Amino acid sequence: MSKNLWKSTPDWFEPWFNTPEYHLLYGHRSELEAIAFVEKLTEHHTLLTREQSILDIGCGAGRHSAAMASKGHTVVGMDLSAHSIAKANAMHSSTELRLQFVQGDMRKIASQFAPDAFEAVTMLFTSFGYFDKEEEHEQTLRGVRTVLQAQGPFILDFLNLHQVKNVLVPFERIMKGGIEFELNRRIADGWIEKSIQYIDSEGTRQHHVERVKAFSPENLQTMLETVGFRSFQTFGNYKLDPLVKSSPRCIIVAH
Repeated sequence: MSKNLWKSTPDWFEPWFNTPEYHLLYGHRSELEAIAFVEKLTEHHTLLTREQSILDIGCGAGRHSAAMASKGHTVVGMDLSAHSIAKANAMHSSTELRLQFVQGDMRKIASQFAPDAFEAVTMLFTSFGYFDKEEEHEQTLRGVRTVLQAQGPFILDFLNLHQVKNVLVPFERIMKGGIEFELNRRIADGWIEKSIQYIDSEGTRQHHVERVKAFSPENLQTMLETVGFRSFQTFGNYKLDPLVKSSPRCIIVAH
């Protein structure tokens, strides 16, 4: 075990998201789950109910972006990781004319896209809350408001902090693709943290620490209100059931 189990850097996500082991560890995330979630969003009468132009921030390998494009939406999937964008392009964009993937930093979307460029914006599967400085989170949300058309929905999918506290597993080992990952988890100093250690394919021991701000549903709504969002709806899972303390997710729809 590393002596510096929780040692991290402010931009931990840049090197970690660009490793093949990141995609190996989280490769179980289901395309079918993404399709079912997008189907629910499309069925809901106030969300993605018609063909829209959508910005999917933190798109990763593009599973939600592709699902939205398949429903007739015109989608731009954006991610900081060049590795994720390359994988998304290889998996999806060649077969879907309504879909494109671009590399970009969510803190700078107001300079990457024109004002009012999109009818809806999504930020799914805990793509928010990574930054050390609170103003960077606010800057990101202000950017979303800038590129989102009036009355358009912003769909933010985050962890439900109340439930994370109840179900957190402090330590486990997971074998994926011949690599054993040692995972330590904790909530400390306002962060939800996961320390990940493994030996890569070249025999080198690697260590990454994921850190996500321990935002409660109330924290998230307050931040959204601060930058000018109104008219909130909340859901607690990908079936869009009501948000309660035991819900696995905190999904906020703001306008």
